[in-house]
Amino acid sequence: MTQTNSEAAPDRPHRPMMIRLGVALILVSGVLWFSLFAIPFLPLTIGQKTGLGAAVFAGVQIAWWSGAALAGPTVVQKLTGWFRRSRHGSPDKTNG
Repeated sequence: MTQTNSEAAPDRPHRPMMIRLGVALILVSGVLWFSLFAIPFLPLTIGQKTGLGAAVFAGVQIAWWSGAALAGPTVVQKLTGWFRRSRHGSPDKTNG
């Protein structure tokens, strides 16, 4: 018995929604990452700051990796390419 295209291929109408959710999670991870810099200035004990910092860092990792998994490798490459500096103008050039 062979599968039809609708059975073999994943449900395509949900893919753009998954990509948007993935990008949103990646952006949330960036916001959480920058919020780590505010933790030392909060009126908490050192232990509370440490716990909060660890929790926020874990949230950053969870948001980034789940967002990357949902968005897919091509979207992640495009997003990370915007934040990487190029030494010779074009991000496609190598140092050789």
